Amino acid sequence: MIVYADHPILKWKASKKNERLRPNWFPLEVRSKFPEGFPYVAGENSEDLLSWNVFCSLQLTDRMGLVAEMLNTEIDIEAVYFWQHRLDQWSEQIDPETEAILDEMEPWGKGAAKQQTETDVILRGRHHIIMVESKLGKPKAIVKAWGRSGPTNRPMRCDYLEFMARLDVKLFRDSFNFEQDGRRFYQLFRNYLLGAALSQKWNTEFSLLAIVSSSNSNLASKSHEEEFGHFQSLLKQPSNTFLKTWQQIWSKVREEAGLEVLQKWLVNHPLLGLSPSRAD
Repeated sequence: MIVYADHPILKWKASKKNERLRPNWFPLEVRSKFPEGFPYVAGENSEDLLSWNVFCSLQLTDRMGLVAEMLNTEIDIEAVYFWQHRLDQWSEQIDPETEAILDEMEPWGKGAAKQQTETDVILRGRHHIIMVESKLGKPKAIVKAWGRSGPTNRPMRCDYLEFMARLDVKLFRDSFNFEQDGRRFYQLFRNYLLGAALSQKWNTEFSLLAIVSSSNSNLASKSHEEEFGHFQSLLKQPSNTFLKTWQQIWSKVREEAGLEVLQKWLVNHPLLGLSPSRAD
């Protein structure tokens, strides 16, 4: 953690028992000292760590406009959220407005009974919000980017359909198959739905930004671009969805004054394969 290493949000994230690196991945002498393993957020291949270091650094140095510039979107960022926690509140408590929507959208998780949607990053402006879904894999790895985990015969929860009906906004085309496409694009689907609800709550426009590594591909020999394009084809208004890579973000920040600590950390990241300067 190169920024805000003692932030309460990180302490909350690190304390989650279902998000830990397994002890048997480490040598015996390490396992004996840390029998419960380590928080996943501390892993070098954690997209959570990458998202935190990148977006906190941009927020701290007032460089968040670089992201809006990539999306050709005008947005004056007023607040940044990680996993539904507002960064400037310095609290382990979830944002109450977001929690209220999640309790309606995913009622089975109310009161922390089960995990609800945790958007990696939300960038909130006065007139526009950006929902960010991050992914990261080892170089040349095939990544199951946005699909639902678990048994394939487990049906989608009908609560989402009921919630969509209450929103009274047609987000998806008639060709959208809730069971098949909802499972295939599970993480994108939920964040898009939550973004629509938050935009109504906060009276803003919204966008969905998915970030991947250019060195990864999706399942079935598909590129991330191809898979994301299929998701877009199911939307009524796909123009508010964007796919970018960490490498593209690097091209924006690598010679930006004031981001030297982030630049040094990124260029040494073991999974991104970044070049230190444009001359390369």
